[in-house]
Amino acid sequence: HSILQVAPGLLRENRADYSNVTPWVTRLFFLHTYFAYIYVFYMFVLAFYKGYALEYPVWRRWAEMALIMLIPCVQHMRFYFGHWGCELGTVYDLCVFSFLNAAAMLLLMYFLFLQAYIMPLDSSFLVVAIVLVIVESLCGLVNVLQAMKLQALTCNQTVTMTASVVAVLIAFGLFLEQELSGKEALVDQRSFYMNGGRYAQIAKLLKPK
Repeated sequence: HSILQVAPGLLRENRADYSNVTPWVTRLFFLHTYFAYIYVFYMFVLAFYKGYALEYPVWRRWAEMALIMLIPCVQHMRFYFGHWGCELGTVYDLCVFSFLNAAAMLLLMYFLFLQAYIMPLDSSFLVVAIVLVIVESLCGLVNVLQAMKLQALTCNQTVTMTASVVAVLIAFGLFLEQELSGKEALVDQRSFYMNGGRYAQIAKLLKPK
């Protein structure tokens, strides 16, 4: 079942055996809503500034603006299905929540790692935003496991749940891989500048006369 199909009150009466394993996630959803408003506002401000002060293709500027506008839509759907899925243990709501978690992480990771111009302010709030999505995803996965244990699932439900869990794990793995590779690149760059004199000396020796 899904919250879109059955009245929440009736569904609660029929699911007396289920309880939200992470009840504090509801408050986290509430706080994350306001944080999402704040960082999306800053993303719009920075996007307008970059479009005015920096040069990059017009199509990419508009594409990134459209992706920023997509973030609130994904977040609101995440909060809705996440709240009811975790509260009621509905299979399809938890699946949609997990898929939206993966989509939100990929969307935020684009702005953290791949957008045209990445500023320090971008990195600071985007890392926090992704970590919050990861924490909420883990809460969803715990409740997914409980729902799978308590309910007799059909083959389609089992496949959908498994796919949603795999999608979250893949997005989480990509975030870890990008974070670790980014730190390695930063260390290499720092050591390059610290040894700048030696590199310049080598380049001078290798320069053809």
